[in-house]
Amino acid sequence: TGLLIGSSFVFKKKGLINCTKNGMLAGEGHAYLKSVMWWSGMVMMIVGEIFNFVAYAFVQPILVTPLGALSVVICAILSSIFLRERLTLQGKVGCAQCIVGATIIVLHAPEQTSVKTIQEFQHYMIQPIFLTWMFIIIIASLLLVFKAGPRWGKQYMMVYIGVCSLIGSLSVVATQGLGAAIIHNISTGEPQFNNWFIYFVIIFMVVTLLTEINYLNKALNLFNTAMVTPTYYVTFTSTTIITSAILYQGFHATIVAILTVCLGFLTICGGVLLLQTSK
Repeated sequence: TGLLIGSSFVFKKKGLINCTKNGMLAGEGHAYLKSVMWWSGMVMMIVGEIFNFVAYAFVQPILVTPLGALSVVICAILSSIFLRERLTLQGKVGCAQCIVGATIIVLHAPEQTSVKTIQEFQHYMIQPIFLTWMFIIIIASLLLVFKAGPRWGKQYMMVYIGVCSLIGSLSVVATQGLGAAIIHNISTGEPQFNNWFIYFVIIFMVVTLLTEINYLNKALNLFNTAMVTPTYYVTFTSTTIITSAILYQGFHATIVAILTVCLGFLTICGGVLLLQTSK
């Protein structure tokens, strides 16, 4: 998954560069949809996300998402080779820190409630605390798109990366719920597709994924890939774990385990800072 998704960033960036050379304004329009290179990257990302989809069906997001650090490293290395984006020693140390931080999180990840059926997922998703959090995410994303985007979108990459991360966190929990329901349907024979809520989850997942991809493309088109990828990884991982914790109402862990996971995040953030300042 890390290899496919990390490589997909480079392929899509190359396609966006080619479109810009042909007259498309950076961050504007959708001319990249005619690019074979961009679609090659998109296919690689889809295949990688399919593997993620399967993983989310069996394992909690706090274990799956941090392993995306591998895609950051692969993207940074391939960007320096094929896109000629310089990766200094400081940037390499930053990549190493991302991996170390992800490893710490995986080794000390707290237990979390998981669902097996669409009915269980619906029960958690309609809780007032999660509905409130989802409302906050949607409002914040709309403000970033319609207020911050036109003014600062071309200057600060966190505008569009923020949209990707916030909306992406919702797509992850939807993917987990849908995947678990499908696996349960296949393994036990208990029908899941006779519940209307599963179709809502499918539509919700598709809309959030398309939104995430659209604004990720804008960020890639405007800024250096080696900077976008690690920054997106950290913000996406952080918001996903927070969203998952709110959905399933916390973690089952000791204070030591929770503090260790927090230190893992700080290690990753330090790695991203090194990557950014190395440019």
